[in-house]
Amino acid sequence: MDLFFRIIGACIFLPFIGFYSYVLGPILKLILLPGGLLLLLLILGKEDGVMPLIEAFKSKTKTPQSIELS
Repeated sequence: MDLFFRIIGACIFLPFIGFYSYVLGPILKLILLPGGLLLLLLILGKEDGVMPLIEAFKSKTKTPQSIELS
């Protein structure tokens, strides 16, 4: 009887693991990661959160000093 319950338990448990790993997990990552970052930026405010992020994503083409000296 114990083997029967283990087989039934595995038949119930394994599909949920597959569903979470391949369907629900990526969907949650798409929702929770940007949402968490936006909440962090909201907590930090404009000066400490938003402005450094904007500056980090600006494309700056700066010549390295070793090229400028030669």
